[in-house]
Amino acid sequence: MPASVKAPRLPAFKEPATTGSGDLTGLETDGRAEGLLFDSDDADGVDLEDAVFTECIFRSVSLQGAPMARVTFGDCLIEEVNAPVLEAPDSGWWNTAVVGGRIGSAELYGSTFRSVKFERAKLGYLNLRRAKIKDVEFRDVHIEELDAGGANLERVTFIDCTIDTLALNGAKLKDVDLRGARLRTLSGITSLKGATVSFEQLLDLAPILANELGLRVQ
Repeated sequence: MPASVKAPRLPAFKEPATTGSGDLTGLETDGRAEGLLFDSDDADGVDLEDAVFTECIFRSVSLQGAPMARVTFGDCLIEEVNAPVLEAPDSGWWNTAVVGGRIGSAELYGSTFRSVKFERAKLGYLNLRRAKIKDVEFRDVHIEELDAGGANLERVTFIDCTIDTLALNGAKLKDVDLRGARLRTLSGITSLKGATVSFEQLLDLAPILANELGLRVQ
């Protein structure tokens, strides 16, 4: 009997107990913020590269136009964040929940995720190329295109999700549960080793598998 897929190890995601209001345009010179509530801020043009946010709440914040390379979110709650383009490559995310919101293009390549939850969000293009993703849950999330090429995924699960296009070229998977995702198009099917799919999904993937293996079905 095959071993059961291991679920992500996630914290309780309690709302951080903030101690004051924050202003993204007035961060300290070292780019650090702890225990602050950012409510309805507009970060357009604000340089957030290398910033570190710990135990903060972001509520209805616009992150469009803010360079966020290598930004870090730890023990944070991010609610209803909107951005046509989110530029946060090589960023770090741990013990953080992203709830609601709409992002057109999330450029998160090279980032590290550990114990993170995405819930009730709409994502256009989610670029996770070369990312390290461990203990992550996607719940009720619609992703138009998820590119995880060259990424490492371990204990990742999708629940009540839709993924229009999934690219796994060169990815390494371990305990990745895709049974709760409605998949429409998949590339890099040879990288599916380490994933769990349902019998119905396997039937849907059969034509793609046959094509990649050069099988002729008559």
